Amino acid sequence: MINFLIDNVKANKKNKSANLNMQPNSMLDQNPTKATPEKVCNLFHLSPLHRFGHYFDVESGVNQMMSPIKCVEIYKLRHKVYCETLGYEPIYDNGIEKDNFDIRSHHVAITHQKLGTVIGCTRVVNCFDETDLLPVEVLAEKQLLDAEYHPNKFGRENICEISRLAVDQEFKQNLDEVTAHEQSLYPYIALHLYYSSLKLAVESNRPHVYLLSESKLIRCMRMEGINIIPIGDYVAHKGLRKPCYINAQEFIDNLPKKFLPISQNKYVKSQLPATSVELSAIKA
Repeated sequence: MINFLIDNVKANKKNKSANLNMQPNSMLDQNPTKATPEKVCNLFHLSPLHRFGHYFDVESGVNQMMSPIKCVEIYKLRHKVYCETLGYEPIYDNGIEKDNFDIRSHHVAITHQKLGTVIGCTRVVNCFDETDLLPVEVLAEKQLLDAEYHPNKFGRENICEISRLAVDQEFKQNLDEVTAHEQSLYPYIALHLYYSSLKLAVESNRPHVYLLSESKLIRCMRMEGINIIPIGDYVAHKGLRKPCYINAQEFIDNLPKKFLPISQNKYVKSQLPATSVELSAIKA
């Protein structure tokens, strides 16, 4: 998965016709102090991202209460990536990868319209009471050293964690059902997952975001303009990973130019997050 993300960054740089740092961005550079709606609109229509919604649906805030069927599709993709391909988790007979954190998570799903299948996903794990812990607190409790960004510095209702990012790597190899034009948009799936999950955190009033990340992913996200901050030592969890922090509100308020076209899209379907009452009903 990490190699996939690194390859996407390299692909964006090599493919000048699809590189958001080329001509579209130059229009913003003419006046770097202000990105006007007109400039953003031009950037959107000149970039490959304006075609993304022609082939893909992006759903944000997916949860078990409102979209149980979509959640199953997400769990199946995670099983394919994390269990069958990477071997991070055991293979389950039902083909579903799911854990106890999913009950209080909101998911982002990217579905290929023609195939009707989820090809990319991630989740935002929430805390609804003082006893709820984030995965990073469970897995890296002893490694959380930075007092300034420690989860305990913020209210439980204002923190969350992004995890379980998965992209179907077989999608770009499906030459029979997926055109080369659609495959050229493959590198932008990860960008949509990054943006949508951080945007979801802000919309849920949970701007303090945590991750447990490999060094390669930290470098990758920084290359994309995301200010991800390591806040502790390495922990052995499916390889060596570091607990990290992102201020999602700062990311949205100072959006990197690469993400501007995504912020202008009209094809993201957003669901209202499940409330604590709804989640209690699910648990019951």
